[in-house]
Amino acid sequence: MNWLVQPLEEGGDPVERFFFLERPAVGAKLTYEFNNESRTSSGTTADDSYYRYKEQLRFKTEGWLYHPALMQFSLMFEPEWSQGSEESSSGESADINTFSPDYSLWATFLEQKPYTMNIFSSKREIPIWAPFAGNSESTVDTYGATLSLKNDFLPTTIGYSHIETDQTGFYTSQNSYDNFTLAARNQGKRSNTTLNGTYRDDERTTEGLMRQIQSLNTSLLNTYRLNRDNKATLRSLVNYRNQDSDDFDTENIRLKEHLNWWHRKNLQSNYIVSHDRQETSGFNSDQSLLEGRLTHLLYENLTTDVGGRASQDRYADGRENSYEAFLDFAYRRPLSWSTFNLNSGWNYVYTDRGGFTDAVVQVTNELQTLGTGEESFLENYNADINSIIVTDRLGTIVYLENIDYAVEEISDFIRIRLLPFGSIRDGETVAISYRYFQDGEYDDTVLTQHYGINFDLWKTWWLSYDYVRSSQDVSSGQTSQGLVDDTLHRARVHYDIGWSDSSLSYEDSDRQSDLSYTRWEVEETLRFRPHWRFYFSLRGYLGQTDYSNRDEVRDFYGGITALDWMLTKRCKLRFEGYYDATNGDREETINSGIKADLEFRYRIWTMHLSYQVTDQDNRLNDFQRVEQLVRFDLIRILW
Repeated sequence: MNWLVQPLEEGGDPVERFFFLERPAVGAKLTYEFNNESRTSSGTTADDSYYRYKEQLRFKTEGWLYHPALMQFSLMFEPEWSQGSEESSSGESADINTFSPDYSLWATFLEQKPYTMNIFSSKREIPIWAPFAGNSESTVDTYGATLSLKNDFLPTTIGYSHIETDQTGFYTSQNSYDNFTLAARNQGKRSNTTLNGTYRDDERTTEGLMRQIQSLNTSLLNTYRLNRDNKATLRSLVNYRNQDSDDFDTENIRLKEHLNWWHRKNLQSNYIVSHDRQETSGFNSDQSLLEGRLTHLLYENLTTDVGGRASQDRYADGRENSYEAFLDFAYRRPLSWSTFNLNSGWNYVYTDRGGFTDAVVQVTNELQTLGTGEESFLENYNADINSIIVTDRLGTIVYLENIDYAVEEISDFIRIRLLPFGSIRDGETVAISYRYFQDGEYDDTVLTQHYGINFDLWKTWWLSYDYVRSSQDVSSGQTSQGLVDDTLHRARVHYDIGWSDSSLSYEDSDRQSDLSYTRWEVEETLRFRPHWRFYFSLRGYLGQTDYSNRDEVRDFYGGITALDWMLTKRCKLRFEGYYDATNGDREETINSGIKADLEFRYRIWTMHLSYQVTDQDNRLNDFQRVEQLVRFDLIRILW
C-alpha cells in the first residue's frame, strides 16, 4: 500500500501528485538486561548492578516530496522506553525510567541537477563488544549536510557534520566534534588537480579530563604528464596543516615536487625536491630535501636502486646538514616449486651540525603503531616526558595518558604502550609530538648495510632471514651520548596448510644507540569448517622479550577463539573468547573475556540470548574489574 496526497479539481479527479510515501515497515524489540560490575582496588571491593527492561518500536519508510527529482528521503524512527533499577554495594539504589527517541533521516535534493544536496540526521544507541576491549555502550547523535556541484570543469563537494558520542564501559567518555570538508577536482588532457580541505573542532572528556583540539588540513596536488606517452610525470604538492589544542600549537607548510621518468621499460629515475616549514609552541624549523635515484631491472630478476639525497635542517638554536648515498639490490627467481628472493644494500650518511649546545628540538607527529603485546619507543632519546602529546594519525583527536596509553621512562628512552580499554584501537597508528634534548654539535658518518633472504617451498613453507649492521664514526666535535654500533638479526619461519597456520619469529637486537633486546614469539592459528553449518577458529601466541642492558624479562601469552554453529536452519550459536597475559618487572596484567550468543529465527521473529563477561586485572597496581552482562532480545524484524 502506498500513501499519496493529491490536490483535486472540482470534479474530484487528481491532477498532480506531489507527495509519495511507501507503506512503513514496522518492527518491535523487547530487551532484558542484567549487569553486574565488581571493582577491587587495594583490597577494597565495590559492586554495582542494574537490571533493565527495554521496549522499542521501529518504523521505516521512504518516499519523495512534490517530485522525485526535487526531494527523495528515507526515514527510520525507533522510540525506546527503559525501566529498571540500579544498586551499589554502598547501599544506594535508584530507579530507571527513560525514553530515547532514536531515529535516522536521509534526504536528497535535486539529484538530477548540476547541484545536489544531501542532509542527514540520526540518534542511535549502540552496544559494543570486542576482544581485548570488553563491553561498552555508546549513544551517538549525528547531523550534517553535503553539497555536490557537478560542474564538468571543477566538480566540488562541500560537507559539514556534527557528531556527539556518549560512551559507557570501563571508562565513561563524551566526545563532540564539528567537521567541515571541501573536495574539488579538475581533469585536463595532461593534468589532474585535486584540492582537499578539512577543519575539525574536537572536544573530548574522559573520567572528568577534558581535551580540545582544532585542526585544519588542506592540500593541493597536481599531476602533470610531460609527454604524450606518459613516460614523464611531475607531481606537485602544497600542504598546510594547523593544530591548536590545550597542550600545544603547531603550524606546518610543505612544498614538494616529484618527477618520475621512465627512460626505458626497465629503467626509470625519480627526483624529489621538498621544503617544510614548522612552528610549534615557539620552536621553529625549516627542512629542505633534494633526492635523486635511478632504478634498473635486469632480465626481470635483478632490481638495482642507486641514488643520493641531501637535506638541510635549520632550528632556532642550530643547523644540521646531511648527505646520503645508497645502493640496493633485489634479486627474485620464481621456480615451479619455490620463489627465491635475495636483497642487499648499503647506506652511507655524513652529517655536520652547528650551533647545538644541548639544544631542545621539537618533534611533531612522529608515527608509531600501538598494539596489544607490542612495544613502541620514541625514535629519539633524552625526550622530555612531560612534553609528549599523542593524537590520532590525522591529528584530530587528543588521546589521554593513563587512559588510552601509558608512558614509561626506561634509561634514556621513552616507551609508549597501548592500554586495553581506552579509545586507541589495537594496531592503530598514532602521531606523537614531543621535545628532546639534542647532543652538542659534532660531525659524524653512519654506515648501514643490510642483507636478507626469503623463499617459499611449495606455497606452504615461508622462511626469511635479515641482517642489519650500522656503525657511527664521529669525525669532529663532542661525541654523542649513544654512538651507533648496532647489529640486528631477524628470522621467521611460517607454515600454512589452510586449516593450520604456524609461525616462529626470532629477533636479536644488539644496540649501543637504543635498547638491546632478544625477542621470540610462537603463533598458531587453527581453522576448521567440516560442514557449512560449523566453523571454529583458535589463535594462540607465546613469546618473551629479554632486555639485556637493563636486566628485564617480559613474558606474554594469550589467545583468541571464535565458534559459529548453525544448530538448525533457524537456530545459531556463536562463541567468542580472548585471553592476554603480560608478566614483567614493569607490567603484570591479565585481560580476558567471553561472549556467548544464541539466536533463534522464525519467519519475522528473532530471539537473541547473550552472556558476556570481562575480567581486567592489573596486578602491579592492585586493581581488578570484573563485569558480567546478560541480555535477552525478542525482535520483530521490519516488515
